[in-house]
Amino acid sequence: MKSIAQLLVIALTATIGASPMANAQTNNNKNTPSDVTTSNRRFWEASLPGGTYMVALDRISSVSMHSYVVGGSFLVYEVDIETNGSALARFYAMEVVGENNDSNVAKRFIERGKSLIDRGGNRIGVNTNTLVEKQYPTTTHAKTIEYRLATKQSLDQLFNSLKRAWSENRGRKFTIK
Repeated sequence: MKSIAQLLVIALTATIGASPMANAQTNNNKNTPSDVTTSNRRFWEASLPGGTYMVALDRISSVSMHSYVVGGSFLVYEVDIETNGSALARFYAMEVVGENNDSNVAKRFIERGKSLIDRGGNRIGVNTNTLVEKQYPTTTHAKTIEYRLATKQSLDQLFNSLKRAWSENRGRKFTIK
């Protein structure tokens, strides 16, 4: 468990952008995802704030969902789609470790840091909740298509849509505006 001082450092680091993954996840996305069956039975499509991804259902070789910690500060939830082609599709959502902790003090520090990041992003017209961040060459992933979602709940819904389309072999369109 992180101490209050460690959480303060994490929040302050996130506010000044010194962390490699300073764009910490927030849960203030009010857009509700939609998932509908499409008339085009061959494809699963995701229309997201960061772009659109479409894949032929018969070209998917595996789908996975997992989570991991980055730098001891961020919990990443990730869905991967592997195809018969050469590109890997990666969808993820992030949160600060301890964000869902019962400590009100820790939550206030984290929320304050997120608020400052969001305000900075708004000033330059960037949604820091869905913008994929890479630091070249450290995080360059050749042949990787990446999308960042604002919440784990949205990621869960995306995975359920994908899994359903693939297992039923019926086209679906998943949308987050």
